[in-house]
Amino acid sequence: MSYTLAEQSWLSKFIFRAAPASDSAAWSDGLFMMIFWFSTFFFVLLMVLMVYWTVKYRRRPGVPAPVSPHHNTPLEIIWTVVPSSALLVIFILGFQGYLSKTVAPTGALELRVSAWKWGWAITYPNGAQSPETKFLEESADGTVVGNKYPIFYVPENTAVSLRMSSQDVIHAFWIPDFRTKMDVYPNRFTGYTFHTPTLGLEEEVFDETVGQNIPGRDMWVFCAEYCGDEHSRMAATIRVVPQFIYEQKLAEWNAPKDPVELGKQIHEGRCAICHSVNGTPGTGPTWKDLYGSQGLMSDGSTVLKDDNYIRESIYIPAAKIVAGYAGNMPSFQGQLDETQLDGIIAYMKTLSQHAPQPAGSDTGAEPATESTESQPNETTGGGQS
Repeated sequence: MSYTLAEQSWLSKFIFRAAPASDSAAWSDGLFMMIFWFSTFFFVLLMVLMVYWTVKYRRRPGVPAPVSPHHNTPLEIIWTVVPSSALLVIFILGFQGYLSKTVAPTGALELRVSAWKWGWAITYPNGAQSPETKFLEESADGTVVGNKYPIFYVPENTAVSLRMSSQDVIHAFWIPDFRTKMDVYPNRFTGYTFHTPTLGLEEEVFDETVGQNIPGRDMWVFCAEYCGDEHSRMAATIRVVPQFIYEQKLAEWNAPKDPVELGKQIHEGRCAICHSVNGTPGTGPTWKDLYGSQGLMSDGSTVLKDDNYIRESIYIPAAKIVAGYAGNMPSFQGQLDETQLDGIIAYMKTLSQHAPQPAGSDTGAEPATESTESQPNETTGGGQS
């Protein structure tokens, strides 16, 4: 089912802003409004009675204070049973809503969600991962700035089950349009399910890969659990599209890619929030002039940044930590396969003046368009890949 703001009351529009994107989200809205009006009614009732009794039974000169009754069984039963019964109803309705968001129906599309500082990845049933990204910010003149975040595709009118885990600290997968956030923990799985809406006839989104609008709806994904410096930039997009577009995307993502292009896509989707390609230091060292350089480690040793070093830094980040950086990168062991790792190394080579290039070779990589101001030749390592 698809909802619109026009179907909501003025108060719901003010509180929730966006319309609910599923039946379970609409259930959450309704339960919230029920609790809101329940609380408002009793707040007004109790405040009116308090003011009335304060005036009626105020202390008057020359009038002795009446003796207060110490016990009234019927009254105490009423003010215990009535609120408790109301709270029981709220509990039952809330539990039903909770079950609808945690117990996946039979045949639900299962997606594997991975979280780390500071990004999201979704692995589809065929093993594919979305390489598509968008810029998180735009400048005043409309040009793109800042880091990119991933776009995840799901088919419309489909039950989706998320199997989630974290590679480092506690995160929280939050889709505001579904009115639900679910904590994502290291060393365990948590689950979350939703039913995607049916798209309206005029709902469209711009697909950067084809340069035109396609049927779809974009919904924000945020991290709702503070997880460090770039927490506010840990975003993604859930893109709801027709089934045939979803199937086309999965087939495209699984098709063989040029290693350099694959590495660039992985960097934009997973690594760019910490590692620049223009020499600007960030949370982690820059990838510019990285490959083939010599670098100082935190233990005082100097290492050559070659294939083996990059592989170790991605799979075992704490093995060698770059001097001047904190070892806060999670391991990507099991998250990146050998093909993806080869793509990252190939892309890094195109960014480095130290990398040997075959004569007349065409890497296919686009030159970095960001500032090329000279920076220290630091590379991945110790949680910095």
